[in-house]
Amino acid sequence: MITKTRIVAASVLGLPLMASAHIKWFVDYDTTKAPESLARIAGAQDFWALLFLSIAIIFATSVLDRKIPSFTDRPQLHGWLEKSHNAIPEIMRWGTGVFFLTLGIFYPHVILTPELIIENPWLKYLHFVIAFTAFSKRSSFIAGFGILFLYCYAVQLYGLFHMLDYFVFVGTGVYLITQTILPRRAYGTELELLRFVLCYSFLWGGIDKFMQPALFYQLLNDHSYLAMGLNWAFFVRACGFVELCLAWHIYTGKMAGYASIGVLATIVVLAFIPFGLTDFIGHFLFIIPLVAVLLTPRKTFIFRSAMTNTVGFVMMLVALTLFGYLSYYFLHFHLYTHL
Repeated sequence: MITKTRIVAASVLGLPLMASAHIKWFVDYDTTKAPESLARIAGAQDFWALLFLSIAIIFATSVLDRKIPSFTDRPQLHGWLEKSHNAIPEIMRWGTGVFFLTLGIFYPHVILTPELIIENPWLKYLHFVIAFTAFSKRSSFIAGFGILFLYCYAVQLYGLFHMLDYFVFVGTGVYLITQTILPRRAYGTELELLRFVLCYSFLWGGIDKFMQPALFYQLLNDHSYLAMGLNWAFFVRACGFVELCLAWHIYTGKMAGYASIGVLATIVVLAFIPFGLTDFIGHFLFIIPLVAVLLTPRKTFIFRSAMTNTVGFVMMLVALTLFGYLSYYFLHFHLYTHL
């Protein structure tokens, strides 16, 4: 009975908080340390058990998603959805502006996220330029190019493999550029790109828990209560699958996308309790695009049936895992030998 209670408690408390944590913000991260081998991951029986459980959950929730009407299927809500959708440009611009203004004032040595630090006295001025140009549609392209520059700067300092976690900044930068150069009637593609890179960032966070579990063990050394007595290896893998399932539904689902955004947003907010201001600042520019995606619900499914959506989930998992290993051994390892 005690064991069952622990498992339930871990599912309710520990799994969500760990699923949302960007581990690199809280532990000593070694860019020279190779990821866990594929053979070691595949050799773990609990990995396969969690994989099959996740596939079953994706299929079952995909079936429900196609049976339960979404908000876009309710004509009485179309007016509210249209008004909410029209507010997205202001939300993105002002959210980005506030974020970089906060960095410039309180965190002048942070490039984009808490662990990306450089003692560059000019960095805060670029933060201010991005912040003040982001507020206006006419000048937001300057902010967009500034964000892309900072992303490339971080790649140079920390390596591409490290920065694969942060494609959401690329999506935000491109979005701000399009606000200036595209006519309003042409809007739409940039929001799909934003949805893609945001979901990719969360999907990569799930894969990262398989590839670099030792980092999460460091976090559990200081916050062991999160595991609630479960085996740490099992717990971290389970967190990875939680994040993968939620992110996949946000990208492909309708009503399931709404539900997953609600769960993920709750997770992120709850993570502020144990991880504090660092987690809040780090996740701020993930939350703003998440709001934009929430206000841009899918009107049609990417995959027609629950079965094809489930197959897509499996293919995504395989492709993203292979991409992760190829990016390390063929890009990071050879291009960033100094890291």
